Amino acid sequence: MSLVNRPNNILAQQRYFQAPSNTLLFLRGPRDKLFVYTTFLILGTGVVGSLVGAVNMARGKRD
Repeated sequence: MSLVNRPNNILAQQRYFQAPSNTLLFLRGPRDKLFVYTTFLILGTGVVGSLVGAVNMARGKRD
């Protein structure tokens, strides 16, 4: 079983994440930028879509 025989990398991970750095903590991991930027893209698209819909409603467009 791979879960039982895996090496313990906790100390190396702690050293990596607790080391002084100018990078924000939630962007330090290997895939964190992908997750954060994807989330911002989805939220930004929703906000822009809502604003476009509100402007179209204010102008009286029905398309």
